[in-house]
Amino acid sequence: MTTPAEMTDQQADSAGARNLRRRRLRIVVRHAILVAWALVILFPIFWMIATSFKESGEWVAWPPHWIPQQPTFKNYSQIFTFDTMQKGVAREATEQPFNVWGPLGDSLLICTVSALIALLLGTFLAYSISRFNVGGKHFRHAILMIRMVPPIVIAIPLLMYYAIMIPLAAETVLGTRIVLFDTRVGVSAIYIATTLPFVIWMMLTFIEEVPYTLEHAARMMGAGRLYTLRRVVLPLVGSGMVVTFLFVFILNWAEFLLALTLTHPDVVTLPVLLNKFQSASEGRLFGPQAAIGTIITIPVVVLGMLIQKHLIRGFSFGTIRK
Repeated sequence: MTTPAEMTDQQADSAGARNLRRRRLRIVVRHAILVAWALVILFPIFWMIATSFKESGEWVAWPPHWIPQQPTFKNYSQIFTFDTMQKGVAREATEQPFNVWGPLGDSLLICTVSALIALLLGTFLAYSISRFNVGGKHFRHAILMIRMVPPIVIAIPLLMYYAIMIPLAAETVLGTRIVLFDTRVGVSAIYIATTLPFVIWMMLTFIEEVPYTLEHAARMMGAGRLYTLRRVVLPLVGSGMVVTFLFVFILNWAEFLLALTLTHPDVVTLPVLLNKFQSASEGRLFGPQAAIGTIITIPVVVLGMLIQKHLIRGFSFGTIRK
């Protein structure tokens, strides 16, 4: 005959087994949802890469060819060429070259230079905010609000300044015409201004982790402020500067609206070049379009994966304290 104590043990074991099954079921359901969502997110990237290796006859085939039946590098050879595209209808344009070297060079130059300058300025500004409380107690949090302004709000005013007001003002005051519209300097300047809040916000995290006692000891030994910053602080936040640079580079690399508004036709970045494939003839060239999209996407994905944990650390500033 079962005793009350044995019945209690059996009930406890049964309840524990049910709880274990529920936990396992929740884990399975959670992972299934995550896998399904990952497939939804990754499918456009897969389709773009697959299309970049397809012949023109497979671009709009029905039923669709999920995997290229005859993989080809023709789409990449069309864009990585030094020839210029000739005008023609869509059927003829499938054989035409698309020179991507110019936009690729513009994107690399503008994104690299603007990210370096923004990193340099933002690091010094973050140091002044951290050590001297420049701007007050809430300035370090309010600085990020500048970046939250939608680009469309400032695009048209910037166009007016770049194309009309700055050239006229410079010609009136200096006697020479300064042109920022459709120049690498003009695009780089606006990229610096729009990414500087992110640099300050992220570098604050890394600078705050440097003990002030190290700087105080260096100052006690006769080191000046700049020498202390260069020899003590910057070496300790070097990894943070690299991560911040890569993050800002990604932002600039993928920026489209400001580059489209402030350039035409001399300066062309890769996102602006990709936008040109919306025309009546070029819009049907899905192969070269997918190849350019792949070139734009892969560096962003790789760099984003490399700095993911550092981005979480940077954007959690002010929410977690040791």
